[in-house]
Formats: sequence, C-alpha cells, structure tokens
Amino acid sequence: MTNKAVALSLLMLAALAGAAQAAPTRKESWGKPGISYLKYRTDAADCLHYVETQAPVKLPLVDVVFEMDMAVDPEGGLNAMYAYADQQKLHMNRNWREVRRQATGAVETCLAGRGYTRFKLTKAEREELEGLRVGTPARQLYLWRLGAEPR
Repeated sequence: MTNKAVALSLLMLAALAGAAQAAPTRKESWGKPGISYLKYRTDAADCLHYVETQAPVKLPLVDVVFEMDMAVDPEGGLNAMYAYADQQKLHMNRNWREVRRQATGAVETCLAGRGYTRFKLTKAEREELEGLRVGTPARQLYLWRLGAEPR
C-alpha cells in the first residue's frame, strides 16, 4: 500500500465514522429498527468498502503528511497511523471535513440502500453521545442501540 493510500485510508475511516454516525448534522444519526449488532457492523464495513470504490477521496498528499507530523512507513504504516491518531486524539479540521464532504453522498446512498433511515437524536441522546469518543466500541454500541429501537 502506498503512503498516499495509507494516509487517505485513515482519514476516510475517521470521516466515515462521523458521516455514518451523525450525517447530515450532529442532531441526526442513521438506524434500522430491529437490526442485530453484527449486521449493523457488517453494513458499516460494507459501506466503507463501497465508499472507497465509489467515492475515492482526493486530498493533496502534502496536506495529509504535514498534518500527521510523522513519517509514514509504507510497511506496516497503517497500524502506526491508527496508533498516532488515537494517541493524538485527532480533531476534525479542514482535511477531515474535506474527506467527509467528498464521502457523505456515497455513505448516505449505501446506508439508504441497506434500509437505514435518518432519525433525530434527542437533547439527552446528543449529550450522552458527546461523551463517547468517535470510533470507540462504546459509541458504536450506543448508536446501534438507538438506531435499532423503533422510533
């Protein structure tokens, strides 16, 4: 895998987590009543693959590399990048927002095609969600539980 592919893959994963969990605003999420957690996570992985093939993200590599402030090793670099992102608790910035902008349409198409619909989060749900870090199992379980309940 090339340096560019590794870097963009990390950015895409983070952006998709945000897009799939809170698109189009932080007041909404996606759900499918009655879905099992296994199917929910499988659909997330399938939609990631769909977006990678249907909406390839374009960012200047120099922006990605300077943002990371680390050397990218093409051999095993993905694990190092995940560790770096976790350690630095990377925040949404211009590059992350651009990845999200480019990927959102494909994410929404994929989710809708699998029977998911948007639903509004209550104020209490939004507040609890804010306390759960993006990409963590606790956040994934919380959003699955909300989305799997009939509204």
